[in-house]
Amino acid sequence: LARLMRLKAESMTVEFDRETDKLLQQEYDITLERLLALPIDDFRDDIERSGYSAEKLNALSQILYVFAEPFADDDETASLLKKVMIIFDALEQKHRFQSFDNIAKQKVIHQYLINNVRP
Repeated sequence: LARLMRLKAESMTVEFDRETDKLLQQEYDITLERLLALPIDDFRDDIERSGYSAEKLNALSQILYVFAEPFADDDETASLLKKVMIIFDALEQKHRFQSFDNIAKQKVIHQYLINNVRP
């Protein structure tokens, strides 16, 4: 995750995308392209059935959040941030896991969705 954040901070987009895809394939058995295209309801079902530990879910939420930054006003970003919120919800409901960082990110995502998502 630290390596991904460094690549993102250094605007190494191609490397960042490649490393994100590699990590998702190794740790979550999904490609970046498939994850981005996965409908929200299917993603929610996959998360509920996954059996991932709180740590693994939290890592996935952080990867997706970093991937979404900076938040563009488009459908892909909105979908990705909704998926992060699904993970945060699973962490809270199933694993009783919360962190100040995740709470702060939830607030940012909620504000983004209010300002950028059309009904």
